[in-house]
Amino acid sequence: MGQQQILLLVVAAIVIILAIAIGIDMFAANAQSSNRESIVSELNNLGTLALQYYRKSPPYGGGGLSFKSWLIPVDLDTTSNGMYSLSCTDLSATITGLGKEMGDNGSTPIEMVAEITSAGIDITIVN
Repeated sequence: MGQQQILLLVVAAIVIILAIAIGIDMFAANAQSSNRESIVSELNNLGTLALQYYRKSPPYGGGGLSFKSWLIPVDLDTTSNGMYSLSCTDLSATITGLGKEMGDNGSTPIEMVAEITSAGIDITIVN
């Protein structure tokens, strides 16, 4: 083989390796983004359930303007997207969601926090 052919093979190998590396990186970024969006959706759903409990009177299974005794439904505390934990007071509920994918720092899972009050749901990205 001539030097030109060897050079073309080396260049082709480098291009293929770069294409594979970029593809893997794009796949990981898409997985992270998808998991983050799913967690936001589930936090909104749980927040809505908490607000329903807050506004419903005790005879009908609600909290009577208190979040204190509300619990995340057992079938929703762990999903295919992540795990959710709860902290409640009379006036607010805080739900923390931990995703299945690694967050922006690359070493800990995606973490988001939903703060639910009588005014609504506020979601914050932690990682």
